[in-house]
Amino acid sequence: MKSTKIVMKLIKVTLNFLLLNLSITAFAQKPTDFLVTINDSVYNVGDFERLYNKNIDIIADESQKDIDTYFNLYKTYKLRLQNAYALEIDKLAKIEQELKVYRTELAEKYFINEKELDRLVNEALNRADFEVKASHILINVDEFAQPADTLKAYNKAIDVRNEILKGLSFENAAVKYSDDLSAKTNNGNLGYFSVFKMVYPFESGAYNTKIGEISLPVRSNFGYHLIKVYNKRETPKIKNIAHILVETKDKNNAEAKKKIDDIYKRLTVGDTFYDVAFHFSEDIHTCDKGGDIGIYNEGSLNIDGISDVLYDLNFNDAYSKPFLSQYGWHIVAVTNIKDKPTKEELKANYLRKIKSDSRSKILEKDLITHLREMYHFTVNEKNINATVPLFQRQELMNQPTVESNEATEMILATYSDQKITTKNILDHIYSFPKQYAAVKTDELLIKKAFDFYSLRKLKETYNNNLESNFPEFAHNLNEFKEGLVLFELLEQNIWNESAKDTVALQNYYQNNKTTYLQPANFIGEVYVFNSKSDAKTYHKLLKKNYKVKEADFPMVYKYQGRFYMNDKRLPENLDFNSLGKNVVKHNNNYYVFYIRDKKDEHQSNYEEVKNQVLSDYQKQYEDKYNQDLINKAQIKVNQPVLDQLKTKYNKKTLN
Repeated sequence: MKSTKIVMKLIKVTLNFLLLNLSITAFAQKPTDFLVTINDSVYNVGDFERLYNKNIDIIADESQKDIDTYFNLYKTYKLRLQNAYALEIDKLAKIEQELKVYRTELAEKYFINEKELDRLVNEALNRADFEVKASHILINVDEFAQPADTLKAYNKAIDVRNEILKGLSFENAAVKYSDDLSAKTNNGNLGYFSVFKMVYPFESGAYNTKIGEISLPVRSNFGYHLIKVYNKRETPKIKNIAHILVETKDKNNAEAKKKIDDIYKRLTVGDTFYDVAFHFSEDIHTCDKGGDIGIYNEGSLNIDGISDVLYDLNFNDAYSKPFLSQYGWHIVAVTNIKDKPTKEELKANYLRKIKSDSRSKILEKDLITHLREMYHFTVNEKNINATVPLFQRQELMNQPTVESNEATEMILATYSDQKITTKNILDHIYSFPKQYAAVKTDELLIKKAFDFYSLRKLKETYNNNLESNFPEFAHNLNEFKEGLVLFELLEQNIWNESAKDTVALQNYYQNNKTTYLQPANFIGEVYVFNSKSDAKTYHKLLKKNYKVKEADFPMVYKYQGRFYMNDKRLPENLDFNSLGKNVVKHNNNYYVFYIRDKKDEHQSNYEEVKNQVLSDYQKQYEDKYNQDLINKAQIKVNQPVLDQLKTKYNKKTLN
């Protein structure tokens, strides 16, 4: 499958007729007035103006900006498209698939509140500048819990917070109350983390809490969190690290301490970290690589104290003093440091992350509100409640068939000219049993299923009507389709066909030999001086084949390689035959030429220029193809309208 970028580029080369987002106002004529009829197909002023205005600034050839010239290109473009559709190229499976993929990509932005997305991106980029050190206490409450259970969990979190404020340490409270099992061993400590490392509500709670303070309960899909922030610091640069380990479980092991101190001394007297790690580290996974661990990401290594130690190592080959962790004694080194990505470099990645992490729920909430208003979505709460008893939880995993009857045909919601019934919701639930099995109550399950299903149907309706609701969407999609079919037409009928005819290519070369003359050229060096005396001295030394120290002769420029006589780096009107014999003055500079090889102008053989021959022959082949289409076509031009377009646009291009 051709990439979107390749297709776009190729179509721009042919006529620059892809992608537009312009609104064109009429001049003397209306956009709906017909401009030209080609083989019974009518093309109006609006279509021509859209394409002309879209391309006017990117057309390199000034002559093509003239309305008559551009109009001829426009007619050829439409004739090619007619030919492609007549050959049913648009119905090829690969064309339909590429169009489907492109439509999905194009539609994406219409489902997102761009303003809110920009806010979330900028927020994430700003947060990425810092990392937070925090601990938390989790009070479990199911994501699908009843309101009463949710309130109970919230009140418990408030009670724990109040107890801490009265004097209980946060660490002891984490051990005593947290439902996060790891709190029993780490006192709730999460270490340092930055943006996207935690679920969004928790991340926001941590970044919005001041150092030394404890947040109010923060709700996530895990439950309620109390967050204590210990520190915030600038995010470090990207560091590749290595380490040396002396294992011990006993913090007071004197032998292990002596061994790490001896290793440290080796480093201080000049032994390389790689060699010392290779011979003395007890980490069997890294010692044979000189202790190399790779790029360090905050939280990626469960080694007590390593984060703070590494934070203070800020140049290549810096290494730490020995420090103790739960595994033993370590020395860590930074083997390479790279700058952090810029915000511009991070932006595209953050856009993708936001659309896939818990932030996406914020964007989805905006979409739900918008679509419900747009399609006058009306809910019948009474019928939703009446649906609950019809749900058979015991049969959920068996995916039962829902019969159509008066009860199951109850209307739960209406929107646009459509409706959602009880049967729709029950069918949906039984089709995706694992999605709803964790929801504990039938009432909440029906509510969740209704919300999910109704949003899906609203999105389907919205998506199916993008072309009619957004003219620019329809134009972009249609022009991409035209680009695909036109590319396929050119590839099948022109490029491939012409490339296969090797006899015709050879004949074309023979008939146009003079076009493929190889200009005079030389291989060597060109030295440019400000000083005439330096240039002359240097020239004399080169002629005698002396080894010259270039540092002794200040030069403006030095060029080397193959040079053709029209090379812009060379003085104009050079005498090719006398090149290298004398110093050449040009524009207050002095040129010295050292010639290693020279070739006079000569005829290129076919093999040397076959790619250029193919390109030229394809152009001729394409021109004939276009002319054949024009000769066979019935074209009727609305001359008064075309004249008005000339008056309108040719004056602009002259200005």
